[in-house]
Amino acid sequence: MKQLESVVGLEAIQGWVCDFDEGAALSVQQIGGKGYNLIRLRQFGFTVPEGFCISTDAYQYFIKETGLGQDIYQLLQLGDETVYSEIAELICKTAMPAPLAEAILTAYRRLGAALVAVRSSGVDEDAAEHSFAGQHDTFLNIAEAQLVLDSVRACWASMWNASAMAYRARQATPGMPQAIGVVVQAMINGEASGVAFSENPLQGQADQLLIEACVGLGEGLVSGRVVSDSYVLGKSPLQLTSSQINYKPTALQRGEDGSTVERELDAALAVRPALSEAQALELGRLVVLVERSYGKPQDIEWTCRAGQFFLLQSRPITTTAVSLDSGSPHVGEPDEAIAKRILWSRMDIGEIFTGRLTPLGVSFAKYYQYRVHRDCGVGLGLLDLGKEDEYMGYYKGHVYLNVAYTAYLLAQTPAGKDQSVFIKRFASAEVDVERYQNPYGAVHHHERHTPGRTNRYWLRKTAQELLGAKARAKHMVASRYQEFDRAMAMDLGRLSLFELREEMTHCLDYFKAMHVGYMPFYINAFGLYGVLEELCHAWLPQDGKHLQNRLKGDMSNLRTVESARDIWRLCKALDAYPEVKALFLQADVAAIEAALPTSSQGREFLKREMSPFMRANGVRGREEMELTYPRWIDDPGYVLQMIKTYLEQGYEVENKLQASSQVRSVDTDKLLDSLPWFKRLVMKRVIRMYSACSRMREETRMSMITSIWLVRRIVYELGRRLTEQGLLKHIDEVAYLDFGDLLTHVNDYETAETLFSRAKIEQARRQHVSYLEQPEPPLTFIGSAHNAVPVKLPEAGEHLQGLGTSNGRISGRARVITDLRREAGLLQKGEIIVARFTDASWTPLFALAKGVVTDIGSMLSHSSIVAREFGIPSVVNTKLATELIKTGDWITLDGDSGVVIIENDKEENTPC
Repeated sequence: MKQLESVVGLEAIQGWVCDFDEGAALSVQQIGGKGYNLIRLRQFGFTVPEGFCISTDAYQYFIKETGLGQDIYQLLQLGDETVYSEIAELICKTAMPAPLAEAILTAYRRLGAALVAVRSSGVDEDAAEHSFAGQHDTFLNIAEAQLVLDSVRACWASMWNASAMAYRARQATPGMPQAIGVVVQAMINGEASGVAFSENPLQGQADQLLIEACVGLGEGLVSGRVVSDSYVLGKSPLQLTSSQINYKPTALQRGEDGSTVERELDAALAVRPALSEAQALELGRLVVLVERSYGKPQDIEWTCRAGQFFLLQSRPITTTAVSLDSGSPHVGEPDEAIAKRILWSRMDIGEIFTGRLTPLGVSFAKYYQYRVHRDCGVGLGLLDLGKEDEYMGYYKGHVYLNVAYTAYLLAQTPAGKDQSVFIKRFASAEVDVERYQNPYGAVHHHERHTPGRTNRYWLRKTAQELLGAKARAKHMVASRYQEFDRAMAMDLGRLSLFELREEMTHCLDYFKAMHVGYMPFYINAFGLYGVLEELCHAWLPQDGKHLQNRLKGDMSNLRTVESARDIWRLCKALDAYPEVKALFLQADVAAIEAALPTSSQGREFLKREMSPFMRANGVRGREEMELTYPRWIDDPGYVLQMIKTYLEQGYEVENKLQASSQVRSVDTDKLLDSLPWFKRLVMKRVIRMYSACSRMREETRMSMITSIWLVRRIVYELGRRLTEQGLLKHIDEVAYLDFGDLLTHVNDYETAETLFSRAKIEQARRQHVSYLEQPEPPLTFIGSAHNAVPVKLPEAGEHLQGLGTSNGRISGRARVITDLRREAGLLQKGEIIVARFTDASWTPLFALAKGVVTDIGSMLSHSSIVAREFGIPSVVNTKLATELIKTGDWITLDGDSGVVIIENDKEENTPC
């Protein structure tokens, strides 16, 4: 130290580095906002990890002593924003002057921490007017002296991040950035971490505080990479008023090599609350004290290790409260009298808008609403296509169909004249539609489109549809293979923004064409099912309700069911690859995926077996209209898990399908033989037509979901580029972007920095989190969700009541599955699947299940159709199954009556 003092002077050295106690008298301009606030927290008496600050003078000395000041000046004279990245690269590559490096390392050694976090501390950061949160870089789990110096330079360089410069410009901060501080702290790898707000920003309530908590490091929460729990506490008195405990499949933790990695959590930890109620109250007390100390509402980062809370940062709350829902999903401005009587439903709409969507998913659904849905009506023979605002609505992250308006538009056709059929099909028990009057009109009317004209148009279009259906289906199937092959041969990363725009245009055109082509198959299958239902009710009333579901229609080759067969065939194919088969039986899915490309047999299996499978099935995924969910081709882990599960638990697919087919064929022949010849002929013809239309619907549906996957690929390529630019903290933050903004960006109408601001991303994330912490909204309601009748919990002696959609009565152990990708492998043969809903990606599990129970669904939902093909009972639309039933519960379900009985005290040999 004596030698250093003689070179640069003691005053300069002491001005470069100070620990938290020494820095009490320093200003924000000297140590940056983060360092300043940490020192204040320590002064107020709160526990913060030990550390030291590297001042802005140190940065200025570095720039001056290395000669970088002149280089930076010359680059800035070019007037091109691309020079910011060049400046950052120069800073990272330039060696630190020895006196400064030694001063930092002396403080680092004195700190004595095995691991440290190195955090940027901008002078304009964490202010009351704007936070700069996330604009500058942080480095975790640093374990070596040289890495500390590298991280400090990287923090200095992050002052020139494109996102930070754009944020600075939007906040009207004058001039170029002059300096930045750095904080080095002992690394706390907490068991739980998160953020806390002394005022609830989700509801804008000053008398509440909000805590968001995840397992592991808090960086996973703020980047959207991991799932968190949330806790709302009242301030006076301090009490926990509500909590939302979610399934947390992964956590961000320190890896073996010191890097930060995302790890899967075991099942027990995944369902455990990140904080106990006592811990939430203890943290709440700290949050209230921090707010009192600062005298204004605070946004606080924290972590908890061994039961002790550490505060990592506190800044003024700068985000505004999220907008509150009015209760109406309407996106337009309807007549007030009409709005009060609109029937909204989210039952099976399009079979793809099933779950709660992210902000990206909602905005993509709106693109569909305004750019695609209208033209779908042309294929249905509708002359009056109506107003786009009225088609669909959005409430708490869910997409709702305006059933009233859809029924009204369909009423211009002879098939849709009786609106009650369509209305009843999409109404759940929450509403009474027996005397419902459509506010748009009981009869379709239009000043130009008279009933005679609309009827003639529908007849002509329907005739064209019937004549051209097979050819169109064949063309759509062929096109999806062509588009898949084309996409797989393309490297999106090599395309310019202009070329990416051209590709997006192509994919959106295909997206529209496939949805327009698919819709008639969906509606016609829907209509023919209704005809079959009416015929069964009229001609075979003695055989009970829902007889149409027991009639054999030769639908076991549905494309959805075929995917389970294809996985079963992959299992059989493994007999030719003994090394690969042994790998599947011995290793976990992650190890299997890593090992397959490393052996000759593995590569052969991937090429000869997996590649054809993915070409046929790879675009499948859960909730297909939600762009954030990977498809099988993007993440093969689910497919590998199902292969492993089939191998371990035995092949069941073909046996189940054949057994179900035989039973239903015998039942159908017996029932139809009891009818007079004419009625028997009509029934057989309707069954054949329904089956044929259903098959074409399933085949063309694959083309439709291929088109969604094509769009998803481009969205994630844009997300990758935005992450490289520093505008996204992690690729998973794509979930909080707006699809319309992405189109504006790819068309180069506005800069990415303007479109994807940190404040905008964070606001979208908090809105989404606010939806996740609230109960599921009603399936159907009239006017406003606030008018919906709350779902009534079964009273003592009552059982869970749903809709029986596949006949049979069985008992067995329940397996509740909320995250298909991570929980599919837990299902044991003979268990009963309990889920919020199922879609096509769930089909392989049906080969192992004894029965299916879902919260939502209808006679034509995925779980109903596939359960019937596999010959297992199903009860859907229970609304409360996943809330009341726990994994391991012994339950009995009756697929005829729709009753589900929870019998926890029963043994497995209990008779049905």
